[in-house]
Amino acid sequence: MSAGRVGVPMTDRILEFLEERNPGFKAAVWRIFYPMREDEPIEVAVKPGTLSGEVLELTFDDRTIIVKEEPKPARRGE
Repeated sequence: MSAGRVGVPMTDRILEFLEERNPGFKAAVWRIFYPMREDEPIEVAVKPGTLSGEVLELTFDDRTIIVKEEPKPARRGE
């Protein structure tokens, strides 16, 4: 059994899925959170203004994805 980077292929597939639904959407994503439990939704944060204040709930590979707007955290020293 080999250990691999499991999250990277999943992240790429989620980004491609979102891009298919809304072209240009992939560029607005700044964070994807994978919960420890399979039954909890994957959370995707996008730049404010991308969804006009809405929250999207999508299904991808039998997993729920919640897409919501969130401001990026301030950098240290700002």
